[in-house]
Parts: sequence; C-alpha cells; structure tokens
Amino acid sequence: MSNEAAPDPAAYPIDGMTPDRAWRPGSGEEVAELLASAAAAGQVVSPQGGRTALSLGRPLERYDVALDLTGLDRTVAYEPDDLTVTVGAGMSLRALQSMLAEYGQYLPIDPPPDGRVSIGGLLATARPGAWRGQLPAARDLLLGATVATPSGELVTTGGRVVKNVSGYDLHRLHTGALGVFGVIVEASFKLATLPPGTRSLAVPRERVGDASALALKLRELALPVRALSVLSPQASAVTGLDEAPHVLIEAMGDEATLDRCSAAIGDVAAGAASEPPAGAGDRLRALAGADQGVVLRLGVPTSELAATMGAVEEIDGTGGLVAWGHLTAGSVIAAGAAIEAADVLALRTRAEQRGGFLQIEAGPPELRAQVDPFGEAERTLVRALRRQFDPGRTINRGRWEAES
Repeated sequence: MSNEAAPDPAAYPIDGMTPDRAWRPGSGEEVAELLASAAAAGQVVSPQGGRTALSLGRPLERYDVALDLTGLDRTVAYEPDDLTVTVGAGMSLRALQSMLAEYGQYLPIDPPPDGRVSIGGLLATARPGAWRGQLPAARDLLLGATVATPSGELVTTGGRVVKNVSGYDLHRLHTGALGVFGVIVEASFKLATLPPGTRSLAVPRERVGDASALALKLRELALPVRALSVLSPQASAVTGLDEAPHVLIEAMGDEATLDRCSAAIGDVAAGAASEPPAGAGDRLRALAGADQGVVLRLGVPTSELAATMGAVEEIDGTGGLVAWGHLTAGSVIAAGAAIEAADVLALRTRAEQRGGFLQIEAGPPELRAQVDPFGEAERTLVRALRRQFDPGRTINRGRWEAES
C-alpha cells in the first residue's frame, strides 16, 4: 500500500464517528488489498469519494477505516467516436463532464447535489435528478464496472463497448447498493451528444393541482424537454421565482427547436411562460442533495403528485419541509430542517397505499435508526445478497441492514 494513501482519519467523520485509519489508495489493486486486510482483521470499511451522501442509509454500526477513493481519479479509456468512456471511481462528475464537453459529449445525468459527486458515489447511491424519466438512469448508462471485493479480488463485469454481450449485468447490481456488495473502482458508460442549446421556462399557476395538470398536458405534447417539474410556492421561492406554484421546464435542441418548444408551451400556458432566474434548477438540485437536515424522496403515480406535495407541506414539523415533484419520474422531493419519525412513517404509508414508496435520502442518525430509510422489503433482499458478496459485513456495516 502506498504511503501517500494515509490521510488524517479526523477528516472523515460519518454519523458522529471517526475512523481509526484512513487510506487513499491509488489503484483498484490497492483497494482490493485494503478490503482483504480489513476483512481478515474484522474491521469495517466505509468507501467515500465526494462525501455528498454520507447520511443516505441507516447509521453505520461500526467504522474502523475510511476508504478515500479520490485517488482513483483518472481516465482509463475514452473513445469519442464510439460515445463510450471508462473512468476511475474517484473522478468527479464535474471533471468528467468538462473533459467530455471538449468533444461535444456528456453523461446525461444530473444527480444531486452538483458536480462534486464522484463517479463511484454516483453509482453507489443512484440518486436521480430532474432529468430522470426523460433521460436514462445511471444504471442504464453503465456498460460495465470493475469492483473490488472483501475477498481481495477485482471483478470486472460488462464491457467498454455498447454492443458487448458477454456475461451478466452484475455491474448493475452494484448501482444503488451503497457499496455493500463491493467497491466500484472503475466504470464504463455510454455517452450522449451535447444538445446544441438548452432553455428554461417557468409557468405560474394559482394552485399546485393546476401546475400538475399543466405539466401533464405539456408531457403529452412530447416536447424536447429533459426536465419537467412541479414546484410548490415554497420550492418556487427557493429558485428565486415568485412564491406561487410553478411548472419548471428545461428544453434542449437547436435554436429553431427551442423557439418552437417555447411557442408550444406559451400556447398551452396562455402566454404565462417566462424565463426563470439563472440557476433555478441548480438550487433545487442542491437542496435535494443536502447532507444536513432531512431529504425524503417519494415515488408516486403522476396523478398523485400534487396531493403528495400537499401532504408533505401540511406536516407541522419543527423545521417544515419544502416539496417539489419531477413529473416523468413520478417522484416528490421533500427537504427541510427536521421531521418527526411518526410523520415520515405516515407519509410512507400514504405512498405505499398508492403503489409507491418513500426513501430517506438524508437525515440525522436518530431518525434513520428509528425509521428504515429504504423499507423492509429492500432490506431483506440486500441481507440475502450480502451473505453472498460480503458475509463478514466488511463494507458499510449497518447502511442497509441492522445486525440480525
């Protein structure tokens, strides 16, 4: 193990705990070596990159070693003509997008909070943004990955080309797993061509229900949009808009296409569409990715979007929650300072009764210990898979499942 890879453990607190050791390996082989050493010693490792989602999942039960993956910040292979790239897990999304933009390409994904997200964290958390539903999810863009396991192996699944058909899509199993089946050290993606331009529009409405109905009408027009969101008055205020319900739209295309799209939206909105303040969507993304306070994500049918947002903002909690919805993804995001466990359970029951779900994406350890962030069904599945990939529970012990 490189001596360079031994930073100060005090720089890596999680859930109120500080590890005994911290390592910043420079290769996948070093990651595998560290995991095997920790497994043999009965230690618990927590992988981390941009440190933007440290309160996603249950509180850690134990934390001995911080595994800083930012040393895996490199481009392994890039084929612009094939629209594919392979990079180390420690590269930030911002750095990747900057490199790809030089060739007129990008990874079409917008996870919260911003470009600080590492590629490993992007996959391990699989948090969607406003583009989800209009554009592919992270797991759909992933062609293959190399994963370090607690047995000390480096396992590669999938490939680096779009038409690779060998093996099984085991790399997708690691997407959203919070690293508990192994640590992603490299990932290969299929890319997209950057749109010639983008344009944002905001349309005010008197009630959230009216905004949701308008968004549904706009979706039926099959416009070239990559984000279609419904904002409550409080969420609108966060973006810099007037404190009233709004539909926030982000269109993409050449100038003529954007003009036609704006005209179509203006017709449906009776001329009420206007350009929102610069960075409006970025402010919501940052709020959805806040690692302090509380962030909830509720999956519901699109017909329930407005009612669910109303149910969230009716909660009289100690901090109050701001709610907004991404129509095509069928998701409502709620963010704020605090919420009682009983209110989270009530919102989860409401969502499940409508065929949906609730996930705690951020919250204090006390809340995440009282209310399972993911729900019983997912925890049971992860426990079964964990026995196959990490029987010693070396990686992120407790993140998905408490000691059984």
